[in-house]
Amino acid sequence: MIERTVLLELEEVKEEYREKEAIGIPMSVRERYERALTEIRRRIREERRGKAGKRLGELLVEQGAIDQVELQNALAEQRRQGGRKLLGEVLMALGLIKEEALLSALRMQENEN
Repeated sequence: MIERTVLLELEEVKEEYREKEAIGIPMSVRERYERALTEIRRRIREERRGKAGKRLGELLVEQGAIDQVELQNALAEQRRQGGRKLLGEVLMALGLIKEEALLSALRMQENEN
């Protein structure tokens, strides 16, 4: 299951980036992190593309982790950011879900396929 591995990789890169950013990092290093994050997100999207089944937002609503209004707000925020971040990242950044809820929904999504 590439999902969990890639999500963990994404979180590790983001955490390392935050640590470096706190002490000030040169633009070239910042660009490397941004490219790495973009590539990881691309791999996640590619892995999911073409898979039938419920979308992540639908599963989170069904689980009661978020409601429909929160989902719509998160999707709007994702669009405002140009679609660069995955929905799960946006939901977590907005403080609407915890990592456990995200991983649970991703497991459900993977089991459907």
